[in-house]
Amino acid sequence: MTHNIELRPTEPARANTQIGLQRILLATDFSPVADAAFAYAAAIAECYHAKLHVAHVINLEPFERTDSECTPAILKQAREQAEQKILYLLGTRPLPTAAYETIVAEGAVPEVLIGLLRRNRIDLAVLGTHGRRALKKLLLGSMAEEILRMAQCPVLIVGPQSASVPASVELHHVLYLLRFEPDSSEAAKYAVSLAERFAARLTVMNVNEDAPLSAAHEEKREGITEPFKFWVEDHVAEGSRLRNHVCFERGFGPPSEAILNFVSKAGVDLIVMTVERVDGVIAAHLPMPDAAYQLITRAPCPVLTIC
Repeated sequence: MTHNIELRPTEPARANTQIGLQRILLATDFSPVADAAFAYAAAIAECYHAKLHVAHVINLEPFERTDSECTPAILKQAREQAEQKILYLLGTRPLPTAAYETIVAEGAVPEVLIGLLRRNRIDLAVLGTHGRRALKKLLLGSMAEEILRMAQCPVLIVGPQSASVPASVELHHVLYLLRFEPDSSEAAKYAVSLAERFAARLTVMNVNEDAPLSAAHEEKREGITEPFKFWVEDHVAEGSRLRNHVCFERGFGPPSEAILNFVSKAGVDLIVMTVERVDGVIAAHLPMPDAAYQLITRAPCPVLTIC
């Protein structure tokens, strides 16, 4: 997203926007932000005719300090309460019984969720986050970083600024953050597919963080027309309605500020971006990249991250 774009002499590749979303997993701790995440998960599942797995993980850490004789009874009660809350959540947006599966598991939350993603061959994970300052023991606080960096599938994160539960999820404007041109990232496929499925418009944005804001008035738009034309030919199928609903935006200065300013000004409903995958052993000890963290915690819309 922060790299200069260069012209290329090669012929553009054939557009391939097909992605498979057959199984979606929502991780919930029954907080308001998780309820908002459920709304997005349900809407995407319905749009792609995918099966929705609704999962809650009981963190065993608090039980380690209780009387061992009481633990089984307390855990049983916690499981029953979690199952009831999941059913209540599903009742707020009725889905066909065959379209969802409920999961209540126990253990260390990130490890259990990553295991669920792998065993169920999940194509998209959806979760909410309270932000970095949330207590580590909470399901979707700083643990969201570990899941984002370790998951083998894309992760849609609903942050604290987009935590209000929408009456209905409608994506009218998708923003894709372009890092390189030529663009070989998988994230482009998801941005295009979601924009096509929801009949949304798509903005492709590249930020030049080394240029001052004054450069926005000096840059000639003709200089970026050709590489963006290549991008459309590469990623949007010929004949797709989306070809008439793609526009391009150039940002300058600090990436997160440039992006957030555009998101607010343009009424963006979803941000799609690439993040770097990190080995699971060290993921928990590395900070999330600043731009990703800033967008997830400050943007008024969800962020879809793809490794």
